[in-house]
Amino acid sequence: MTPVISIPPKPADLNPARDILSWNPMAAALLIDFSGIPERNRNYAWMVFSDPAMKVIHADWKNTAHSCVAMLRTEAGRNSQDPRMATLVGELSLRDDGFRRRRGGRHIATRNRGSKVLRDPVAGELALDRDALACANDPDQQLVVWTAEPGTASHDALRILASWTADTQGAVSRTTD
Repeated sequence: MTPVISIPPKPADLNPARDILSWNPMAAALLIDFSGIPERNRNYAWMVFSDPAMKVIHADWKNTAHSCVAMLRTEAGRNSQDPRMATLVGELSLRDDGFRRRRGGRHIATRNRGSKVLRDPVAGELALDRDALACANDPDQQLVVWTAEPGTASHDALRILASWTADTQGAVSRTTD
């Protein structure tokens, strides 16, 4: 198997129940500098509903929010005894009216694939596909890989971001100002 670090420009993060466990510089460049977020809040759903930058980054934030809640509902059903999941859902329900309204629905979602458009201040809008690969030794953890269709402007932009992150030798900081 090829190590994630050697297959740019495929940003990736490893996560069970939406917690971000590890990431590469490309994931930080595309989304947010995870190292600047307290570990307790390093959760994709938490960031979608709590970090204003995520509304800017996700071109269709409403669909992203809907998908996050549907995935959390699916995971909560699978892991009903998971205290982390219960705490996360409880805190988001108290903190965010939009989360609470969406949580009242019945939609569920799988975590294995999807697509979305992300906005980058330098590269512009990137149409990306997301594949989540289960880890053999822990099926609750996933390696999430973002790719773009070869030959597209998004693919070219990913390659540019990959070369930029290679030059930075680390995670990229993102601000909303």
